[in-house]
Amino acid sequence: MRLRILAGCIGRISHTRLATLGNGIGRIAYILDIRHRRIVLQNLAFIYPQWDSSQTRRMARRIFQHFGIVLLEILQAPFLEPASLLERVRVEGLEHLSEAMNNPHGCIVFSAHLGNWELGFLSFSARINRSLMTVAKPIKLKAAHAWLTALRSGFGNRVVFKDGALPFMIRSLREGQTIAILIDQGVRRKEAVEVSFFGKHTMATPAAALLGLRCRVPVVPIFCVREDDGHYTVKVHPAVAFERSASLRGDIVAFTQKLIHILEDVIRDYPEQWFWFHKRWKRTYPELYPEYRELRRKRRLRKGLSE
Repeated sequence: MRLRILAGCIGRISHTRLATLGNGIGRIAYILDIRHRRIVLQNLAFIYPQWDSSQTRRMARRIFQHFGIVLLEILQAPFLEPASLLERVRVEGLEHLSEAMNNPHGCIVFSAHLGNWELGFLSFSARINRSLMTVAKPIKLKAAHAWLTALRSGFGNRVVFKDGALPFMIRSLREGQTIAILIDQGVRRKEAVEVSFFGKHTMATPAAALLGLRCRVPVVPIFCVREDDGHYTVKVHPAVAFERSASLRGDIVAFTQKLIHILEDVIRDYPEQWFWFHKRWKRTYPELYPEYRELRRKRRLRKGLSE
């Protein structure tokens, strides 16, 4: 109820004022949210060792400011008329998606927690009057989970949750549907393949590559990035070309790596707009997050005592 009331108030704010307010919220969050500020700084220092501390802190503040704006935009999104949404989000390369969606066996679009991915997917459905099926992870906070699920279901879109979703996604592709997958977050080793991301080993979901190869459907990169004027541009790339070999396992790893390289290039262009708040390299470089290593040590100790 409180979330709906807050969103209703935000829904009446102009986009310019919303950006100003979100920027301020981000600045305050940078000061107060010590835990996430530490993670962002650790990640940036790890990936950009050539930066001095002032450059790293400056980028971290910009990241917080950007996501302060994104938070308010997501809360405001359900109150936007389709025309307002389309005016706020431009598109480059729509022909690439149109071509892929005409495939009778469906297609896959992959993206990342970059810019404002939620507005990007919604704007597509509003613009082309065709639904997407988005793959998501459940959110522990029930109110936020219900809110985001309702938002993502706008314009006829459907949401399927990650666990046990693979058979349903394969069936949906065979019916000619379009599936949207975010590939930038870390996953458990048993569900992942190892790739290089910013020159560092990490685990990545092979879902987009696996479905693309198994169902022989186009895989299209899509990224919704914020421009200097405050509007967004959804940049649609051509479907990713990939030559299959006799090894499906090897192809899945190689194709996933190719998708990750595309993602990395876009993040390098817009580093302040990527979601640096999670411990992206914790499974391959746990020493990067000392507090995480300590938490794991305590969990192992408790488990040993319980046994």
